Amino acid sequence: MDSSQDKITMSVVLLAGRILLSSGAEISRIEDTMKRIALCMGYANSQGYVINIFINFSLSENHDTRIIRINKNTTNLLKIYQVNSISRQLTSNNISIDQAYNLLCNIEHSTLSIALWKKFIAAGAISLSFLYLQGGDWKSIITTFIAGSIGFLVAECMQSKSSTMFIPEFVASFILGVIILFGAQIFNTYQTIGPSMIASIMPIVPGVLITKAIQDLFSRHMLMFTAEFLEALVIAFAIGSGISISYLIF
Repeated sequence: MDSSQDKITMSVVLLAGRILLSSGAEISRIEDTMKRIALCMGYANSQGYVINIFINFSLSENHDTRIIRINKNTTNLLKIYQVNSISRQLTSNNISIDQAYNLLCNIEHSTLSIALWKKFIAAGAISLSFLYLQGGDWKSIITTFIAGSIGFLVAECMQSKSSTMFIPEFVASFILGVIILFGAQIFNTYQTIGPSMIASIMPIVPGVLITKAIQDLFSRHMLMFTAEFLEALVIAFAIGSGISISYLIF
């Protein structure tokens, strides 16, 4: 293989892996996608290793190993779908390696995202759904919707400004806890404060992270499972701490 093909193949492999990793894809999907791209270009002995912050990949034992690092993981199912689609087209010889690279660059620089006000409404709807499942009182509907929406909005805004863990979830859970307790005083719903509190924190519970950790456990990625499970525990502790402090204040 000539050096130009080595470079474009490595660029496509690492770019696809970086987009998938930063978009919240599970490790088995990322490694499988990179290996399939390399295989369709004639590199049958490629080796790759992925954890939550970096990717290590080599086309073969005769090629140099490349390492890239990401600074932040988010959940973007649209980008995961788009990368998977490009990978399938490439391995089916429907597009060239250069076309795949250009398409992946467009995906990486895409700013397409859901509007914040839509997320605000969706977070409130999720909270109301869990309020119903928990058997909450109809008097708690307004308080739960406001608390769930504002709590998610605070966490989302703080996470967009910084990649720091614990603080966004702690502040968001404290604020929504205060809203729920204040609403209980206004509407006299102390008897059903538990369902309201549980329902309002659901939008910031790390459900996707826990699911990924279990998937990586089944795929025998023990290091990644440990990292994701510990991250989920830290977030859960932050949520519990914020709620507890709001209880102490009231």
